[in-house]
Amino acid sequence: VGEKALPFNLELLDGKQSHLEHYAGKGLVITFMSSWCPCSNDTMPLMKQAYSKHKNDQVIFLLVGIQDSRSKFEKFVEKWGVPFPAGYDKGDRIAKDYGVSSPPTTFFIDKSGIVKRAFYGNIAKKPDEFQQWIEEII
Repeated sequence: VGEKALPFNLELLDGKQSHLEHYAGKGLVITFMSSWCPCSNDTMPLMKQAYSKHKNDQVIFLLVGIQDSRSKFEKFVEKWGVPFPAGYDKGDRIAKDYGVSSPPTTFFIDKSGIVKRAFYGNIAKKPDEFQQWIEEII
């Protein structure tokens, strides 16, 4: 928190590439999740609601699959009908760079690329704070 976000290269499930610099000038909410994690599953409805509310704002939501097989993560994304970009972090490389040891973990990065907040755990238990943190990076 307070530092420049680390660059990453993530292959999205649709085959496109995602890089940190693609989001320059916009807020970025990155959430690391796993299909097997109860808290990841609890968090998805709130993430989808926040995306719907803010999809026309200057903020991007990005879902990163960790500690999972690619096929299970793809089924998780399909099950939840994730409406924003999602990619599989093969070997958990990005997660390791960001210091993520368990899902779900969410980072809030501002328009200038500075990590403003990191939340470890079930963010669905903090819906008001979640909305406030999104608004802080828009």
